[in-house]
Amino acid sequence: MSPHWLGVHEVVVPDAVVPDPDEVAWHGWVTEPELRSALLDWCFTLDSHEAFSRYLAFRTARS
Repeated sequence: MSPHWLGVHEVVVPDAVVPDPDEVAWHGWVTEPELRSALLDWCFTLDSHEAFSRYLAFRTARS
């Protein structure tokens, strides 16, 4: 297992994102419902779930 850093960001991206294929095995955009489903079906680190939960709590408190 390798160390990693995780962040959740909300952005508007005007141009295509092209990651370095030597650093990123897969990338793609998912909607919030797709992400909720993926968190149940895909393999994520445990803190990924917590980061998304914190983001949702922050977004709710902001509204």
